[in-house]
Amino acid sequence: MSKKEDHRYILLLLPLAVIPDLDTFLTLHRALLHNIFIPLILLLFGLLLKEKRTMFNIGAVYTASHVFMDMFDGGVVLFYPFYNQMAFVDAGLRISRMNELTWTFNYGFEEYSTEWMSAYGYISDSIGTGALTFILLAGVCVACRRWIKREH
Repeated sequence: MSKKEDHRYILLLLPLAVIPDLDTFLTLHRALLHNIFIPLILLLFGLLLKEKRTMFNIGAVYTASHVFMDMFDGGVVLFYPFYNQMAFVDAGLRISRMNELTWTFNYGFEEYSTEWMSAYGYISDSIGTGALTFILLAGVCVACRRWIKREH
């Protein structure tokens, strides 16, 4: 596979970064598609289908990065359906009254609450989804511009 094809896959597969949020419209938000097994399945397909390895590896990175970022924003059921607890990371920087910076860091597993299970259509206020949508639209604009230049 050429470098040119690799660059094309990077852009064309970008919607995979948003795929985990489709579980908000199905059921079990932050569990059904927000787990470690989706990226692992993509990596496995990449190992089995050597001619499409780059494509599957890029898809695995996109889906895994989404899951990883959501761990910092409330958590994900990382090992669903085998373990029904939300993995979370809570990191922050606080300034005291004496202008001292304090790093806070907490991580672990907590109960998968019914609020997350029934968070139907929740993706609209996700910063990550907004950023990925912007990048996708920018990529589409670049692709259209190149296509128009080739046609004329």
